[in-house]
Amino acid sequence: MLTRVICLSALVIMGSWAVTPAKSASIAIDNASFEGPVVDPNGFSALPFVDGWTEIDADTETSTNTGVFANPAPESPGRLVNAEGNQLAFLGSQTANALEQDLMNTYRAGCDYRLTVAVGISGLFPPAAAEPVDTLELVLYYRDVNNAEEIAYQTVDATGLSSTELTDFSLYLPAVQSGDAWAGMTIGVALRAAGMPGGFWDIDNVRLIESVPVSISIENASFEAPIVDPNGFSALPFVDGWMEIDADTETSTNTGVFANPAVDSPGWLVNADGSQLAFLGSQAGNALEQDLADTYKVGYDYRLTVAVGVSGLFPPLMVEPVDTLELVLYYRDVNDVVDITHQTVDATGLSSTELIDFSLYLPAVQSGDAWAGMAIGVALRAAGMPGGFWDIDHVRLTEALPVSITIENASFEAPVVDPNGFPAVPFVDQWIEIDVDTLASTNTGVFANTSAESWDHKNNADGQQLAFLGSEQGNALEQDLTATYGVGCDYRLTVAVGISSRYAPSPEVPVDILELVLFYRDGTDVVDIVSRTVDATGLSAARSTDVSLYLPTVQSGDAWADMTISVALRAIGMPGGFWALDHVRLAQSLPEPDLALTVTQ
Repeated sequence: MLTRVICLSALVIMGSWAVTPAKSASIAIDNASFEGPVVDPNGFSALPFVDGWTEIDADTETSTNTGVFANPAPESPGRLVNAEGNQLAFLGSQTANALEQDLMNTYRAGCDYRLTVAVGISGLFPPAAAEPVDTLELVLYYRDVNNAEEIAYQTVDATGLSSTELTDFSLYLPAVQSGDAWAGMTIGVALRAAGMPGGFWDIDNVRLIESVPVSISIENASFEAPIVDPNGFSALPFVDGWMEIDADTETSTNTGVFANPAVDSPGWLVNADGSQLAFLGSQAGNALEQDLADTYKVGYDYRLTVAVGVSGLFPPLMVEPVDTLELVLYYRDVNDVVDITHQTVDATGLSSTELIDFSLYLPAVQSGDAWAGMAIGVALRAAGMPGGFWDIDHVRLTEALPVSITIENASFEAPVVDPNGFPAVPFVDQWIEIDVDTLASTNTGVFANTSAESWDHKNNADGQQLAFLGSEQGNALEQDLTATYGVGCDYRLTVAVGISSRYAPSPEVPVDILELVLFYRDGTDVVDIVSRTVDATGLSAARSTDVSLYLPTVQSGDAWADMTISVALRAIGMPGGFWALDHVRLAQSLPEPDLALTVTQ
């Protein structure tokens, strides 16, 4: 009997897997692009077999639901423009049709896994895209004796998929824990139809990435040095590897290390990492800092985690004014410490016998950020009154690349502008165009970038085309994505913004403004969650500027949690000017493993 263990929110990624975290490896999948058996180019264009895969076919007699087919020749109807190799697999849309493969590798404790599959639909017999919609399931499983036990699955529905271009869909399995039933078990991959008969899925380029979480080295992260003499006083006023900033400049009584008491002794911290911890006086001005060897990398985000408790004898103040501890990520501008982000922890409810992990998150570093390429700095700072002590342990810093969420026609390459005709078209494929010119739609569309030698060439355009958006209030481009706002995830929308070389938005008061928006739909109502405005001042007609909008971590109680993600680009200004838009991107930072999954028995 199949047991579903984890159901993950949608992660859809266009194109090749470009955001694999460091220390990752591809796991071999036999016949991953379905090149075997080879279809005879002079015979029928499909075969009812798939080498290397277990075929589960509802048609047990002739196996008409599973097999491989040759990609048609270029320019032929049904040609899949981004197929990997010369062949693909087909899978009938009826429930019970599936392709499975037990790999040579096993699920390793401490590693996470990402299965990515390129998916399209048959041009002649597509799966149902109307209710009830046919779906395809991407599955990671293991075998308990002979039973396939599902660990995680991702559902892909047929709505909006193409018969000429494949879309990558990904399934993420958080880091395997040593106690998980699948730890050490053989990895199983399955592609399963769930729907009615009559349609066919096109499947290609199955990939599995194994990643080891990337930890950045912090010296003496669990405060095991200097070693406290077990036969002497149980604390020392020093912390190796850390810069101690102590309000008591003479005897340094506010910073140091102490030995965890013996098991079951008063004050024993049951979940300390190692034998020692650090103490930090609660008075403002006391701190521990460390400049790391690593730097803030463009495109990466960072999570600092610290285990925090309070002294049993001298706890920080838990009544007003409550003592607080700050977790900080910073960089140095010459000798000056410049804080980038911080997280405040107050003493209320903390324990003297059990530590609690607190985390600080820094969203993806942008190329224009002052800290990009600078050495990472970590600080733990007291902000309170004297007299109390914080217990601190197990400082960790992880580095990761966020996941890209699919935005259709993100660089406005469609519809294709005729190179021999007018250089603009008043349409934008896959986007909802809201145009105050309801008759001729002169405010929204796409245009071809001019040749490199032209005076109005966009020097850093992504692709061959861009979108134009009239500056008058009421003009907008919107798109409802296939992904949803995942609880525990945060989001960064980035758009390359420029201005028309001939009809620029007004940089004079009242300045024309462009608004970047993340929203969701409540029935037919558009509900904005967060927005950012960009004014025309200082923007270039020759070069686009990346502008980003950040949505903090989605909470389970947020009205938009699990709602469809929607993106809008809106003009707020006077008529007469045009914005040049390009390369719309949405990055999702994955949640901690305990937030990533819903467990069902």
